[in-house]
Amino acid sequence: MKTTIYYFSGTGNSLKVAQDLAERLEDTELIPIAKIWQEENLESKSEKIGFIFPLYYSGLPKIVHDFINKLNIRRTNYFFIVVTSTGDINEQSLQQLDKLLKNKAKKLNAGFYVNMPNNYIIGFDIHSKERQKKFFENSTKEIKKISEIVNNQEDNITQEILVKDVTRSAKINKNFRDSVNESDKAFHLNENCNNCGICKKVCPVNNIILLKGIPEWQHKCQQCLACINFCPEKAIQFGNQTQNTQRYHHPEISIKDIVKQK
Repeated sequence: MKTTIYYFSGTGNSLKVAQDLAERLEDTELIPIAKIWQEENLESKSEKIGFIFPLYYSGLPKIVHDFINKLNIRRTNYFFIVVTSTGDINEQSLQQLDKLLKNKAKKLNAGFYVNMPNNYIIGFDIHSKERQKKFFENSTKEIKKISEIVNNQEDNITQEILVKDVTRSAKINKNFRDSVNESDKAFHLNENCNNCGICKKVCPVNNIILLKGIPEWQHKCQQCLACINFCPEKAIQFGNQTQNTQRYHHPEISIKDIVKQK
């Protein structure tokens, strides 16, 4: 039974989870959302579909929301999601996905959260190497449990989850999605920039152009923070909120892996 996993990842956490889960599932294909989300007539022929992405402002990233809205899923009858986060978990993502699927006469069958190290460095520092190691160890255990449920096509979405009041979270996420494209106006450079162009390469939505080697953001940002976290010189800052924060990307995910998303 063919399974397709559609994933979105800025700094590698969700990509690593997608890779590890795919290894445990039967006949599974990994497809990066960033590579296909703007195509017309998007359709999946898989019998099972999974969506893997990071939690953004209590819910779905804009690119994931928009992609699922466009995707033709008429041939699929089992859906699951895996949301990576640092532990800020609520039912909002599950409800959002179920609503998007119900608009297509489908439903969300299973939903999971996998805690991973912090990569949202706008005002928040990264976890220590020791803490990161614990996240990775726990994620391996969680992925094993997830694979068993998905391989058996089990449901874990209850009515209690779907009716829980998440009004505040929903508003936070909606406001984020409405304004995120313009959020790149806060990015700026310091004197460390060496014109390497890595920021342009890793941006999954081609939001960065180089003018004489200097990056300029084009206001279609998804706030994945790939550009700032992969910058080898710590030359990119976001307002004054990242001056004292360290940078993070998953240690097993390379720049090349992120670039392949496009």
